[in-house]
Amino acid sequence: MIKPPLTALFLDDDADVLDAAELVLLRHGFTLVKAQTPEEAREKLAVTPVDILLLDLNYRRGDTSGEAGLKFLAEQMALTPALPVVVVTGHSGMTIAIQAMRMGAQDFVVKPWNNDRFIASIRAALEAPRVVAAPPPPQDLNLERSEKELIREALNRHQFNISQAAKDLGVTRAALYRRMEKHGL
Repeated sequence: MIKPPLTALFLDDDADVLDAAELVLLRHGFTLVKAQTPEEAREKLAVTPVDILLLDLNYRRGDTSGEAGLKFLAEQMALTPALPVVVVTGHSGMTIAIQAMRMGAQDFVVKPWNNDRFIASIRAALEAPRVVAAPPPPQDLNLERSEKELIREALNRHQFNISQAAKDLGVTRAALYRRMEKHGL
């Protein structure tokens, strides 16, 4: 069975960089979707399934802050947290690239890249399992129920020793008795 080519979307404002990446990626069995602005990348991602996102961090001449790329990265991680991302940067520097990795990118490659390193980084990102954290359980924001549960836990933790439970909760014994009565404990 023939495997279909993997698809990469590369967001970079420099058309020459996109053309160079396309030559390398085609030689290694990838299809490349090119985007020069975050808006164009969003449009293409909405209609084209991709296997990996290659992401420059700056989209205007002279901008080296990486702010626009980090914003796009955060947006994509929220939408598709399992999508592998490799940052490809030339001007942002190591600090910004490391920040991108903390936000969910799996690796970074510095421009001008070494073709072997570029492909190795992409393949490693594709092969590494993405661990997507489950959302935190919903919190009970009802103060009455929360207080009752905290008191119950403190009492159980201290085998119903009222003095120890009160100390643990940071209240007096009298206050704990009143709250226990209030909650039917």
